[in-house]
Amino acid sequence: MELPVKRSFHFEDKIKNPILKKIYKQRHLFLMLIIPLCIYILFDYVPLTKIYWAFTNYGEVRLDKVEFIGLANFKRLFGTQSFLRALKNTVIISLYKILYGFPIPIIIAILLNEIRNKAYKRTVQTIIYFPHFLSWVVIGSIFYMLLAPQNSINAQIAYLLGKEPIYWFASRKYIRSLLVVSDIWQGAGYGAIVYLAAISGIDINLYEAAIVDGASKFRQIWHITLPSIRSTIVIMLIFRLGRILNVFQQVLVMVKPIVYEMGDVIQTYAYRTGISEMKIGYGMTVSIFKAVVSLVLVLVANKTAKYFDEEAIF
Repeated sequence: MELPVKRSFHFEDKIKNPILKKIYKQRHLFLMLIIPLCIYILFDYVPLTKIYWAFTNYGEVRLDKVEFIGLANFKRLFGTQSFLRALKNTVIISLYKILYGFPIPIIIAILLNEIRNKAYKRTVQTIIYFPHFLSWVVIGSIFYMLLAPQNSINAQIAYLLGKEPIYWFASRKYIRSLLVVSDIWQGAGYGAIVYLAAISGIDINLYEAAIVDGASKFRQIWHITLPSIRSTIVIMLIFRLGRILNVFQQVLVMVKPIVYEMGDVIQTYAYRTGISEMKIGYGMTVSIFKAVVSLVLVLVANKTAKYFDEEAIF
């Protein structure tokens, strides 16, 4: 006599909807996404519900006197010299960071890829990745200790050369260079990770064929490595343009009021007016302007990439 086979119960079999079934199969991934999704919604989307403050005089009058003022804050924005100064500084500093900072991670990744000693390669990687995990408060303190006019390396070098030490943090001439250099030091090593991963995916046979043809190391990099990671470079450039105006923490820590003329940027200007001076509606207007500019930069870069048949974000 044949005994009946006892079938195990699977909740998945009870789900008829194919979309819900797919979600149930990947339920662990969805559970992992819940916390970052909640944080994202709480800190990035919930504040958007207050965007109408930009069209009111909120913060500058009593709550019972707050009223809709239309585009008055935007007109006031472009008639304010301190905002135009912050806008000019933001554009210049951002362009410097793109011009000097964007190629550095690519160069680092190519150089790291050429190192054959694994222990030495790992040591170099660890050293150059480390600054990424430091806050701008710590980085600002390190640079201040190195470049202070007294009891620092800067002061010792000036003494050996018989010159007066440079007041880097109080110099209108050098403050932008200081921001660019510290930004490169903080992010170049970590930024090289993506390019290094892209380089590791290149077919090794291409290099072997180039060596057989007598190609030098420079020609291998120029004709094989760089074209192979071109799409990654374009994607990273689009991402970089999207957050090019996000320099709040760095400028807040490293730029002192004495050099605001050369170092003040849109975000710190919005912080001072919106929080410190309690002109919340006006500060919101500045933030909206910055967000719109960032969005336009991403859309233009994305469209340009598509025009040249390169990889784009969307």
